[in-house]
Amino acid sequence: MTEAETYRLPRNVRPSLYRLEIAPDLSAGKFHGHEAVDIEVLDNTDTLVLNAHDLTVYNIVATQDDHESLNGNVLYNAEEEQITLNFEQPLVSGKWRLFMDFDGLLADDLRGFYRTTIDTDGGDPLVFACTQCEATDARRVFPCWDEPDFKARFAITLSVDPDLTALSNEKILSESIDAQGKRQVQFAETIPMSTYLVALIVGPLDMTSEEVTGNVPIRIAARPKLLHLANFAKREAVKSLEYFRNYFGIDYPGSKLDHVAIPDFAAGAMENLGCVTYREESLLIDEKHSSPVEQMQVVMTIAHETAHMWFGDMVTMQWWNGLWLNEAFATFMELLAMDALHPEWDIWTGFGVQRTYAFAIDGLVATRPIEFPVKRPVEAEAMFDVLTYDKGASVLRMLEQYLEPEVFQQGITRYLQTHQYQNAETSDLWASLAEVSGQPIGEIMDSWVFQPGYPLIRAQWHQSHNQLMLSQKRFQYQDHEEGQWKIPVSIGMQMADNSHQTLSVLLDRESLSIPVPPGIRWIRVNQGGWGFYRVAYDTPLWSGLIASIGEMTALERLTIFDDVWAAALTDDVPLSHVTELWKTLVREQDPDVWGIAMQNIALLDAMGDERDREVLRNFVKRIATPPLQRLGWDSAGNDSVKTARLRARLILSLGTIGRDQGVCQEAHDRLMAHIEGREPAAPELLNSLIGIVAENGTDQEWDIFYEQFKKSSTPQETVRYLYALAQFPQDRLVKRAFALYLSDEVRIQDGIHAMGGTLRHQKAQHAAWDFIEEHWNDITAKFPPYMLYPLIVPVSWIVTDELAERTAQWFKTHPVPPAERFIAQSIEFQNVHRTFAHRVWGHIANALK
Repeated sequence: MTEAETYRLPRNVRPSLYRLEIAPDLSAGKFHGHEAVDIEVLDNTDTLVLNAHDLTVYNIVATQDDHESLNGNVLYNAEEEQITLNFEQPLVSGKWRLFMDFDGLLADDLRGFYRTTIDTDGGDPLVFACTQCEATDARRVFPCWDEPDFKARFAITLSVDPDLTALSNEKILSESIDAQGKRQVQFAETIPMSTYLVALIVGPLDMTSEEVTGNVPIRIAARPKLLHLANFAKREAVKSLEYFRNYFGIDYPGSKLDHVAIPDFAAGAMENLGCVTYREESLLIDEKHSSPVEQMQVVMTIAHETAHMWFGDMVTMQWWNGLWLNEAFATFMELLAMDALHPEWDIWTGFGVQRTYAFAIDGLVATRPIEFPVKRPVEAEAMFDVLTYDKGASVLRMLEQYLEPEVFQQGITRYLQTHQYQNAETSDLWASLAEVSGQPIGEIMDSWVFQPGYPLIRAQWHQSHNQLMLSQKRFQYQDHEEGQWKIPVSIGMQMADNSHQTLSVLLDRESLSIPVPPGIRWIRVNQGGWGFYRVAYDTPLWSGLIASIGEMTALERLTIFDDVWAAALTDDVPLSHVTELWKTLVREQDPDVWGIAMQNIALLDAMGDERDREVLRNFVKRIATPPLQRLGWDSAGNDSVKTARLRARLILSLGTIGRDQGVCQEAHDRLMAHIEGREPAAPELLNSLIGIVAENGTDQEWDIFYEQFKKSSTPQETVRYLYALAQFPQDRLVKRAFALYLSDEVRIQDGIHAMGGTLRHQKAQHAAWDFIEEHWNDITAKFPPYMLYPLIVPVSWIVTDELAERTAQWFKTHPVPPAERFIAQSIEFQNVHRTFAHRVWGHIANALK
């Protein structure tokens, strides 16, 4: 048998209904369970193979028609996370009921059925038990066929202390007190669903009142101290559910929908049908004292998880290689919903920033296709990355725009209706879209899903012949591997009379010559900015592009900024092309365009010598000061969301990269006035003020930030100050912050993200990496390997030769198996940045003149 075959379960048995009775003991950190599983045996067999991990399984009995009873024993295969049940004689084909008891531990590693504890002000700590089963951890909760295509119904009963709240996927059918004083909470039977969606939650949670939409009650659950922060989430949860029900034309598949804030949660959120679990900062928010970006993040997470109720829960990928059918669609649908519900946020431009991360990773040799073979659990975990989420969503957006949104919507509804309560593959999606569009969707889209990378389109304008020549090759930073795509290309043109025309073509070969009208002023490829490809322009086209940049949409400008930066990294254009664009920022009014430019300027700042840095500081002051002077530090009361975000971006740029002393002092004064209660700062400015004070701060400010972290009253405030503690420039303060992140004062979900974020700050990198090497054993003891991604990905921001070589060598001798690809990507990106740095050192000043 192949490696994949030994890991995958046999297909000779199919479960149809799990009756689960689970009794967690929160104080002892363990649980007991009993299950009765209705199965269909397809071929006579005396063994059943299913999944179980870190469980003790016993009292195994199989019955048929309530009279045939066979006893079984168990053989454990820890490496494959399987158990084999051996019976005294064969189970003949037909329907059987399988009974088992099992025991497990409530660990603190945030996976399977785990325990989390939070201290209270002078009282007893609050203890919760929660499940996180995706991707392959339902087997840590109960013995099961833990693969996505083994869908079954679940009838769950939880035995809990009377004063605790118990939640699961479905509504409560009955509650009673047993002879031991435990409350038996019986839940309704679920729809057929995959095991990774099972939710069990027990703890001292309070619930909001129900809000019913379309006969579906929606509630928010949180620990009592934070329930007052649930109103915003409940309102947005209702709107999201209504939007998706209308878009899909299919009712929500459950009987209720709870959104539950968990004190410790490894992921941002988890789409358990009917019982979605979240990090507290992803769900709970103080609407009056939070920034637009923080509110966007809450809405984005709620919309993403709600979309999963259809994409992922009702229709599920056949196997983990098709994870993008869940996650890319949920990402795409979250953006559609946010754009419809909050058009003032201009969410597609914001997503353009996220898309740049997918572009960056997908330009590496160490990339992978969106859909990629998966054999083992560790490989399934590694599929949760920007390629699955952001590249996948970008490709879907490109297809939606190519087909027209209405046609795309019809195809999605057809797909969901056809595969309702079943599993599906990518070819099933293409078939549904082809049926409604009449186009060969599979032929067009397979190149985007099943091969790595993406194309670079070279555009050449032969003006004398009125021809536009487009050619394609694979974009890569440091290699030249081949690839060819069928590319939906939208081309915008401005005519001599200032009118505009748009052409749509499918670039399905290496090159294509397109006739264009005479008298054109400029041509722009990737009109709208929704194509997942880069564009390189010849000199005449580039000149027209720069002249017309003020006429573009924000997303088009952002796309060009990113394309030109990537071309500079590969030495296809001089650095002066990049700086020519940066000089237009003085008139730029979009915060996301500013954001992508300042991200690259910050990287250049980290690469340069002191002379280069001084030139960059002056350049940032030159381009950011005039727009900030126009806006002022304070809102006039009628600012748009984008204006508020732009003000915050300008202040942060001037105070960190620009090192403007006036801005730094004003930021310090405003933040101290806010902390001391003398004058509250505008919520949208707080993160900028905190970042500036941290980068220019001393021990005194560090102590103040630490106290603010300790007494914070909202999840957002906690994260603001916690992450900033490692951004102080002094090595001793960085190490002090890292020691805090490893301590019990910081929740396990937050510490690893705070550490990783520090590696993005050039001044803190050496001290941070010194600490990581010295305390690696402590780090890996506190954070399981699957949680180390946030520490590994930012390694790509290390660009100094000595430190980059240290990190590369470190991971050779300290491998992290679940993160092998992430490590390879980060080290490769280091090399890309270092090559670029050596090329531009000493030339930055000239480029910025």
